[in-house]
Amino acid sequence: IVLAAGADRHACDVLATLPQPFTPADARRALRTTRRVALPLLELLARDGRTERLPDGTHRLR
Repeated sequence: IVLAAGADRHACDVLATLPQPFTPADARRALRTTRRVALPLLELLARDGRTERLPDGTHRLR
């Protein structure tokens, strides 16, 4: 998956509007994208320390 420059920052801005924690499906809908794009993006954000994946599979912004 190739993202446009700044897509990660935009995603964080959008995810900040969601109730925390949020599901990958919530993120997919808010970002208006597919699961194929949303899941790797959430993995990237977690790896970079901007989000945290919780044991129940939900995510939250740090």
